[in-house]
Amino acid sequence: MGMIQRTQATWTQRVARTQAIMSAAWQLLKEQKQLLLLPIASSACLLILTATWAIPVVLGSFIDAAWPDAVRQSESLSSVGVFLFYVVSYGIGIFFNAALAICVLRKLEGRPVSMLAALREAVTLLPQILGWAVLSATVGVILRAIERRSGFIGGVVTSMLGLAWTVVTFLVVPVLVAERKGPLDAVRESAQLLRRTWGEDLLAGMGFGALYFLWAIPGVLAFVIGAAMIASHLVIAIIVMVLAILYFPLLGLVLSTLSTIFDVVLYRYAKLGTITPGFDRDLLESSFVTKRA
Repeated sequence: MGMIQRTQATWTQRVARTQAIMSAAWQLLKEQKQLLLLPIASSACLLILTATWAIPVVLGSFIDAAWPDAVRQSESLSSVGVFLFYVVSYGIGIFFNAALAICVLRKLEGRPVSMLAALREAVTLLPQILGWAVLSATVGVILRAIERRSGFIGGVVTSMLGLAWTVVTFLVVPVLVAERKGPLDAVRESAQLLRRTWGEDLLAGMGFGALYFLWAIPGVLAFVIGAAMIASHLVIAIIVMVLAILYFPLLGLVLSTLSTIFDVVLYRYAKLGTITPGFDRDLLESSFVTKRA
């Protein structure tokens, strides 16, 4: 019988530990600020895709209202369209995230970091990226269909299944990039790495949402202050409120980049036992649960 040694930690300790690991990731990001260009490019492409997809949807709603007989056919076509939208949107996100992971791996391995070289390498991974996008889209559509048809209980179950899927696939992108495995093999490898080294403290590595909430507080306060100034200083109030609004997507871009760095560091540790320079050994080892035979 195998025994699992678990490290017990309070939520405060877990958030503090994740914050410390992110601080080391932040140092890496400060050295390679151009890494932010990849999430920015990904967001821009997704915005263009969304706008391109939304226009036909809006026009289609008017057509359905004018010709009710076409509604059934349009519903069938819209289901296919939603799936294709999922595939393309997932594909775009995975492509740029893979390029970012390539840059991070190069940096951690002491090799020169080149954005163009990373993008070219990501292009060579298009079969794996497309396969992973199709698999992700399929799971997303299935979960969405279950949630829509099952009411409140179905929503709760779907949320739990979605969380489980997120946990199992946590290291898929680093596996795709480093090992060039297909989507199913990458999911299996990700699950094996998690079973081998992680337990309850996996939640510490998923604390980015909580940190986003904490770091979003200054933006909320700035927006509230700006709103309070509207009556007395309209121009200044508008400037403050606009800057506060822009703060949130910028924060999201920074945290998503840090999250990818975090993922790659944990993958290298789980796969190779490599302690990345700049990351404290005790912090990394306390983020894992070591499985004993």
